[in-house]
Amino acid sequence: MDREQLRQIGDELKERARPAANRVIRNLPGRRVRWGSLRRTTPFSDCYGWDRGLPIDRYYIEGWLERQAWTIHGDVLEVRSADYALRYGGDRVTKAHVVDIDATNVEATVIADLTEEGSLPDEAYHTIIMTQTLHVTTDDEAGLRTLWRALRPGGTILFSGPCVGRIDHELAEYDSWRYTPNGLRRKLVRLLPDAQVAVEGFGNVLAGAAYLFGIAVQELTPGELDVRDPGFPVVVCAKIDKPAA
Repeated sequence: MDREQLRQIGDELKERARPAANRVIRNLPGRRVRWGSLRRTTPFSDCYGWDRGLPIDRYYIEGWLERQAWTIHGDVLEVRSADYALRYGGDRVTKAHVVDIDATNVEATVIADLTEEGSLPDEAYHTIIMTQTLHVTTDDEAGLRTLWRALRPGGTILFSGPCVGRIDHELAEYDSWRYTPNGLRRKLVRLLPDAQVAVEGFGNVLAGAAYLFGIAVQELTPGELDVRDPGFPVVVCAKIDKPAA
């Protein structure tokens, strides 16, 4: 019996076995997934769900910032706009500063590349809000050191970064980093040994899948979003405190 005949026999055996295997799968409760409209290889939204509502990661970031609002005061630095500083800091904010690398940003009060250490003034800010930014830089560690130097003694950095997420098509050249809670905690302890660090992960498998598909917050329920599964964080947030002088 030559090789071709053996191959044909093998193919025939596979075809005979397939119906039986399919019957076994159908009879196992919970094993057969009904994909519906999720059976697709492209997301519903190409901009994280902004065109459908609020992106999933922002639900967790904004909820966390609301719980940390008491730390936002005095001179506050935020990236690209002062939205979160003013929303959560309110009257506690003496002055809102906006940093951006893009000189065309009319809201920017500071033009700086955070990966260039010393690009921000030393000990200038009581609070720094840095959400979903350093992962799209060439050197996130240099960025963290820059922020630390710019923070006043007794001040706080409120940082967030993605654990899962698409490559940003607008910044694909710079989209470089993702963070697990353990990885971010170890990085911060190594880079900023004097810091007091509290790291939290938020999300679950449903929220993670929805985020990747570009499904918005409004398309899930609070009960679905609020489940925290440490095995499936979508976003990681860190409160980084600088000791008082």
